[in-house]
Amino acid sequence: MLRRLMMFAVAAAFMWPGAGFAQEEMAEEAPLPMLMISSWKCDFGDVGAIGADWEAGGVAAANAAIAAGHWASAGVFYHDWADEWNVNFWAVGENEAHLIEGQDVSNAAYEAANPDGGLNLWDHCSEHKDGFYQLAKSTDSTNESGPGPEMGMSSWKCTDVGAVWEGWNTYMLPRAQAVVDAGSWNDAGMFVHAWAGEWNVNFYYMGDDIPAILEGWDAYVGSFGDDAPDITKYCTEHKDGFYSFSTTAMGAGD
Repeated sequence: MLRRLMMFAVAAAFMWPGAGFAQEEMAEEAPLPMLMISSWKCDFGDVGAIGADWEAGGVAAANAAIAAGHWASAGVFYHDWADEWNVNFWAVGENEAHLIEGQDVSNAAYEAANPDGGLNLWDHCSEHKDGFYQLAKSTDSTNESGPGPEMGMSSWKCTDVGAVWEGWNTYMLPRAQAVVDAGSWNDAGMFVHAWAGEWNVNFYYMGDDIPAILEGWDAYVGSFGDDAPDITKYCTEHKDGFYSFSTTAMGAGD
């Protein structure tokens, strides 16, 4: 895990959505937590070994960073459909400094438990990138086991992130909450680029499986009226993907 995560480890709950921190407005004094994601292009046949290593030692190492007060939660999500970045480690913390400090703690805990070095991601993966993101407000959720188990993500390249943020808070979030309350989604939210990501607006929708996410999507967009914000005014390129989550590290109660 130390060598596989390079400079950062990642991942918002993710718990992702909320992650145990207060969910405030972007402009309010108390900030929302931040998300760190470390993405890898890995050999598809090796993803199982990477996942097994996370379960065997990665969760415990991440819990060390949580116990030290740097991270709120952490985990891995894997590509199911439409993304070449097929292994994504994530962590949520108060700010970038906490996320990086947590990475150091997590790496040290993994190294101590694996004196032989453990799994080296570069033996299984060819490319790597890191990014920090600001989490927006998410829906209220009772998904106590962490994010997922399945996620749909819609990523955009936008010129006015503030306008999209406002549209999410005032119009889209209440409609996403209705889908969660109806039971189709487990959670929904948004995170925006803070550093190192050209896909600077990312909406996520979590459910038990892909059909549930798609069912919720139909209800969600079907609730939009003529007054719905048109983010294509501010956003150009767009891509979608589906991902599945591993065990989420959430501290001593895991």
